[in-house]
Amino acid sequence: MLQGHDLNLRHLFAAITIARLGNMSRAVESIHISQPALTHAIGKLETQLGEKIFERRNHGVETTRAGKLFLAHAQDGLERLAAAAQQLRQSGKMKPLAAPELHITSTQLRAFLAVLRTGGYTSAAKALMFSQPSIYRAVRELQAFLGVALFEASGKLMRATEPVQQFGAQVQLALASIQSGIDELTALHEPGFGRIQVGSLPLARSALLPGLLANFSSIYPKVSITVAEGQYSELIGGLRNGTIDMMFGALRADFDLQDLEQHTLFIDELCVVCRTGHPLVKAVPSPSALANYPWIVAAEHSPTQAIWTTFMKKSGVGLPPQQVQCGSILLARELIRNGDWLALMSPHQFQLEEEYGILARLDMKVHGSSRPIGVTLRKSWRPTSVQKNFLSMAEEMAQSLSAGHLP
Repeated sequence: MLQGHDLNLRHLFAAITIARLGNMSRAVESIHISQPALTHAIGKLETQLGEKIFERRNHGVETTRAGKLFLAHAQDGLERLAAAAQQLRQSGKMKPLAAPELHITSTQLRAFLAVLRTGGYTSAAKALMFSQPSIYRAVRELQAFLGVALFEASGKLMRATEPVQQFGAQVQLALASIQSGIDELTALHEPGFGRIQVGSLPLARSALLPGLLANFSSIYPKVSITVAEGQYSELIGGLRNGTIDMMFGALRADFDLQDLEQHTLFIDELCVVCRTGHPLVKAVPSPSALANYPWIVAAEHSPTQAIWTTFMKKSGVGLPPQQVQCGSILLARELIRNGDWLALMSPHQFQLEEEYGILARLDMKVHGSSRPIGVTLRKSWRPTSVQKNFLSMAEEMAQSLSAGHLP
């Protein structure tokens, strides 16, 4: 299957220019290449894509529906690549480059990303099944054009500076945008085709995503969905570099989110959870009683952990001496079931266990535990049709959760 990195970036630039100007002759003057060279470039691009992206008219050239779909994503990718190159140059206090997207090749970007990911030329060559000299040459060519050292040796590994790592993240986003354009074209002939890469925080794994994935997959069986699980600090990196399209879970206000946007889907409240035979189940527990039992605490720096700390301190009893810090809801439920452990959880995270009489919630309110649950996206992201449909279904299913039941 065609991949974004298989396409010639100069050919993409040429197609975008033709679409913008609506005329081949003016595009020739703008790009400074010959008419035959431009015609050849567009012909090869259309052959690779398997689609006509332009139709000749008496007044000039008209972009086809397929062309508009594809080129919107391709333009996003090239603009991001150009901006990333200029930002990297700026970090080294160097002058901007003229149209960097015209001088950088897909092969150079693939080689650079492989070395960045694997930490070496040999490992990058194995990953791409290229020769080591070709990887080294491609990276050196990219480095020479950018005028910035991309890697430096650190023992047996090749290390990249922070600006170079940021450049790498933007390159991945650029290639992901081009790939989205290819996926849109495939969907024209295979309705419902697409790819979705989801990041899932703890609550979303229990409450929203199971039903969402099941329902969506039954309607769109051709869509490939990948779910990455992890803590917020891990998943946000994937969101920023394009390996994740959207992240579901508790929204945050304690991170720098200038390049991201958060959308609330529903409001969740926490409660104190224990086993059904726990000594505190039939009582109205006092704050001091809570401190007499062991607690399972959410992962450090998570919203639930912050709420728990505030809740215990406001109760006037301080933090209990026996704690297990755990980011796994499955492990937490098993601990609670087999002892007198307490934990703060969303009702959605133990709904089935409560219905079957395995776990219970204490008769007390956890003040200040309301928190928005939603989806985090990149501000500049252009979703494909199936990705838009996935987000729309997520909003619909969130309404079911707000009504107090799982879909």
